[in-house]
Amino acid sequence: METPGIHHEIVISNFDVDVRFYLSVDPGSYVPPHWHNSLEMVYMIEGNMVIQYEDGNKQNLPAGEFSIVNSHTIHSITAFPNKALLLQIPASFLEKYIPAYDLIEFHVNMHPDNPAEITRLERLKKIFMDMYIIYDIRPDGYLLRFNSLLYDLIYTLVHSYSSRLIESEAARRNKPINQVKEIMRYIENNHNRKLTATEIAREFGYNPDYLACFFKKHIGMTPVNYLYEIRLAKIMHDLYKTDLPIHDIFEKHGCTNYKHIMKLFKKRYGCTPRAKRLEMQETPAYSLDI
Repeated sequence: METPGIHHEIVISNFDVDVRFYLSVDPGSYVPPHWHNSLEMVYMIEGNMVIQYEDGNKQNLPAGEFSIVNSHTIHSITAFPNKALLLQIPASFLEKYIPAYDLIEFHVNMHPDNPAEITRLERLKKIFMDMYIIYDIRPDGYLLRFNSLLYDLIYTLVHSYSSRLIESEAARRNKPINQVKEIMRYIENNHNRKLTATEIAREFGYNPDYLACFFKKHIGMTPVNYLYEIRLAKIMHDLYKTDLPIHDIFEKHGCTNYKHIMKLFKKRYGCTPRAKRLEMQETPAYSLDI
């Protein structure tokens, strides 16, 4: 998987269509908790990944299944070697065709037992694969066919896999999540300097212990743990995208305790930063976009 922006991914559409759609080849990666405005669908062709959501639920995504991550939903990704189709549909695109889109949620049962639901699910998968085939081959008029499949996919999702939230309930549920997102922004924006749990708590008017419990409830980790996940992701980006010495990369992202960040890096990736850099350089498909 391409690594999204840590707190909020800005999804850029393909040059010729109004969505982002591509084949992702991932040798294995981890994406810390983040969210994006787009509706995201991942169809696993080979391998697998695990998606963890803000409510603590996890989805194991093996070959032959797909996931739907609703707009603004905080989630993290642990990807094992895989090949997958990724479709991201901007909220601005969906808002043109779906009234009160911000109150819509999509959910798909990957293991239905009803024959009609099984047929509908297989059709949805076929639409996804047909989109890939037509976009890969690109015959004359391919945009007409691709867009017709895209609209068919969205129509099916709206009519068979959507539910509408009550506005007051959505507002009540989103209030703590929006606060968590503000804290995530603050941590990322300040990750490259000394940052303590006490300072983060003071910035948002919380007691440090309360903030740790509140943040962990929604993200599954404490603010300090999240800070180091941000730093690790940024380090990974610079290992691949720059020729900076490893020690300089560490300092650039606020990691002055060299021994501690090395320990965390080895625990996360199973090797040293130097070994990971060599691995990424030798893997043409490896792609990071933070």
